[in-house]
Amino acid sequence: MKIWKPALGALAALSLSSCATPFDSGNEPGQMLVPVNHTHRYAPNIFVEDAWAGNVDAHGGGGGATCCIAGRKDWSKPALVQWRWGAEDDPATGKITVAGEDRSALVPFPRAPHRINKSIKDDWSREDFLADEIYLCVIFRTVDTVEFAFSSTRSGCTTK
Repeated sequence: MKIWKPALGALAALSLSSCATPFDSGNEPGQMLVPVNHTHRYAPNIFVEDAWAGNVDAHGGGGGATCCIAGRKDWSKPALVQWRWGAEDDPATGKITVAGEDRSALVPFPRAPHRINKSIKDDWSREDFLADEIYLCVIFRTVDTVEFAFSSTRSGCTTK
């Protein structure tokens, strides 16, 4: 019974560290990932570089964010995006009509994100938060194309 308390403490610390501010060891700002899908298929697994970006329903997304890709110094280099289109089935028969598909693409960034150079200890205004592009939108335009955009809010990704 005594082992449970240290194990739970370690698990809690690990869980809380995953919610930390998105910074890498070089103290470069990271980007929170927000998937948005304009297609008729759902994507149950999306990765940007080595970071899990979440899942997204058909014609959905923009409501949640996952943490994050580490801060980049060179935004001119593309990032590898990997995803899986989920299998589709016939609702009446339950038979699979379209198999799941693994996809990947090297996706260029439109530019470097606009970031406010403040620490979390500094005073922030509403205007600061609205100007600070901490979200990287991972946008599926078609089943074959994915692109990036930056936003200051998760929901802002849906209008990109």
